[in-house]
Amino acid sequence: MARRIELKAHLTTEELKHRYLACQKAQEKTRWRALYLISKGVMASEAARRVGRTSGWITQLISRYNQQGPESIPRQKGETTAGRPPKLKASLATELDKALRSHAPDGGLWTGPKVAAWIFHKSGQDVHHSTGWRALKRLGFSLQTPRPANKRRASLEEQAEFKKS
Repeated sequence: MARRIELKAHLTTEELKHRYLACQKAQEKTRWRALYLISKGVMASEAARRVGRTSGWITQLISRYNQQGPESIPRQKGETTAGRPPKLKASLATELDKALRSHAPDGGLWTGPKVAAWIFHKSGQDVHHSTGWRALKRLGFSLQTPRPANKRRASLEEQAEFKKS
């Protein structure tokens, strides 16, 4: 029969629970939950099933925790952040925000293609017009379209006739 994996007393069960509940990062939260379950006396295979990992992963996590303590949990070496890096650097995004608060180069409203052209002009980086649109949305701008015209509206003569009576 397999023996229970024991955690060193770096943190109490309540402290592990608090860290698990307070954590905002998904990968880190999974690690804290696994440690919390093990500290409550759950078998490694059951804890692995509950957090959606393998028992080997649990064994490695506990070994690292026992050797290095709680500092080994938050961020693992080589762990990458989700998603691609942003197309716009922070300084260019600030400059774009200032440009969007003024008039578009052609005097009309800013659009996704106009923002993409602006980004290309400033950075030399060719981006799709949908990237320009996402930049507009991220900076708090919304779609601006004129109100639709009534297709059955009266002609100018009919309007003048109506006003006379």
